Amino acid sequence: MNRDKGTEKDRDKLPPLNALRNFEAVARHGSFAGAATDLHVTHWAVGKQIRLLEDWFGLPLFERRPRGVVLTDEGAALLNDVSNAFERLGAAAARLRHDEFTRRVSGIVRVNVPASFALCWLLPRLADFQTRYPDIDVRVSTTSRKLRYIGDAFDIGVRSGPEQGAGVVSRTLMADLRLPACSPALLRQHPIQEVTDLRHHTLLHSASTRTAWAHWLQEAGAPDLRAARHAEFDHVNLQLAAAVEGLGVTLASLPLIGRDLAAGRLVCPIAAPTWRAADYALVINADRAGDDAVMAFEQWITMMASREAVPFEPAQG
Repeated sequence: MNRDKGTEKDRDKLPPLNALRNFEAVARHGSFAGAATDLHVTHWAVGKQIRLLEDWFGLPLFERRPRGVVLTDEGAALLNDVSNAFERLGAAAARLRHDEFTRRVSGIVRVNVPASFALCWLLPRLADFQTRYPDIDVRVSTTSRKLRYIGDAFDIGVRSGPEQGAGVVSRTLMADLRLPACSPALLRQHPIQEVTDLRHHTLLHSASTRTAWAHWLQEAGAPDLRAARHAEFDHVNLQLAAAVEGLGVTLASLPLIGRDLAAGRLVCPIAAPTWRAADYALVINADRAGDDAVMAFEQWITMMASREAVPFEPAQG
C-alpha cells in the first residue's frame, strides 16, 4: 500500500509526457511547423503542448524568432535530459518488443543517398542496423538525382529537400543546420571570435554549395564580407576534407560533421546563426513501402536521425 502511494507521488513530479514529446520534436526541428509535420498534428496543437510544458516549469523553454525557435539555456538543459531518457526508453522497448522480431525479418533493401551523406552519416552507423537486423541485406548506392527518376532501382533514400511525384512517398528525416567549421590548428593560428574575423580566412565551397556562404553571411548580418580567399571543390566530401586539413573554413552541415566534431578534427568557432538549409528528407518507393525489410530500415534510420542536433558550445579561438 505504501509503495503504491510512493509511486503515485513520484508520478506527480513528472511533467506531461506528451508535452515532453512535443518539446523534443520542436527542439530537433527548430520550429513548431517541423515538429507538427513529424508528429502528424497541427502547428496549433504543438504550440499548445509547449505552452503547457512552459507553464508546468514556470519558465520559457524557447525563444520565439521570426524564422523558428531557439532553446533557452533552461530548455537546452532539459533537452539533454529528455533526449537521454527517450533514448533509454527506446532501447528498453526495442529489447522487449523487437529482439526476436528483428531476427525474423529478412530481405534486401536498396538504399540510395548522396555520396557525402553515405560517407559521413550513413556508413558510420550502418553496423548498428546490421546488428539489429542480421538477415537484411543493405545495398547502398549514391547519386544526387531525383529519386522519382530512378524508378524501381531503389527502395528508400535520402535527399536534400522533399520529393513530390507519382511513385514516391517523402517526409522530413532531420534538419540540415549549418555553421562555419575549421580545424583546431587553423583556429589557433587565426582566431575567429566574431563573424568579421572570417575576412582573414579562406572560405571553402563545393560545386553543390556555391551559394551557402552567401546565405549564412546574410543571416549573420555581414552580407558584404570579403574573405581573404575562396577555394572550390567539386564535391562536398573534398570540401570537408579540406577543412580537416586546415585549408580554410567550411560552412558545414552539422549532421555530416558530427564524428569530426566529436573527435576534435573540426570545431565550430561561431555558435550562431545556424543557417537551415533544406531538411534531409526520407524518400520511399511507394511500391515497396509495405515491405518488412524496408519498414525496418525506415524505422531504424528515423531513430538514428532523432539523436542528432544536440546543442554545443562554440570553440574558443
